[in-house]
Amino acid sequence: MVPNPGRCERESATLRRQQVLDAAADCFRRHGFHSAGMAQIAREAGMSVGHIYHYFENKEAIIAAIVDRDLVRIIEILEGFRNAEDIIKAILNRVAVDIDTHTDARDSALQLEILAESSRNPEVAKITRTKDAIGRKLLGETIENGRRQRGLPPLPATDLDARIDVMIALFEGLNCRGVSHPQLNRDGISAVLDKVLRQLLED
Repeated sequence: MVPNPGRCERESATLRRQQVLDAAADCFRRHGFHSAGMAQIAREAGMSVGHIYHYFENKEAIIAAIVDRDLVRIIEILEGFRNAEDIIKAILNRVAVDIDTHTDARDSALQLEILAESSRNPEVAKITRTKDAIGRKLLGETIENGRRQRGLPPLPATDLDARIDVMIALFEGLNCRGVSHPQLNRDGISAVLDKVLRQLLED
């Protein structure tokens, strides 16, 4: 097979971008957004600062790409739910996995750092709020599809919005709890979350 130079170049660029994002995420976790300079990110990534600027205009652009990467993961999870024979059951079956994800110390540190920067930086706030709006919309559609599968009536828009906010708050709150109280009783939390989510999804 004849190599495709264009394809190889694109794949190399994608790998380089991921290399920068991984390095930046580690720097943001350890030092915070403001203390992590481009030179530090470059050293972590094993490339020059100029090379990083070839892929990202500034640190805000790096955060945008990290948030986008997280959004892709969320979309993939929700798409998996939407293709399930029983959507509500699929959501409930994933509770233990989501608890582990949201109490992971490294992930929690990064998520909290991005949220903190969102409270100070309008550009970062715009990025995180756009991600939130997309995730909320997809989650709402997933819940309604799951209720329809079970013959449950559609929820009023305001009720659905409130349930979505509560569900998201439950899991995002675990990021904070994972930092404040690393020795969480995950089995106990999973059992309680199962009950709460059943009410939010089925009631």
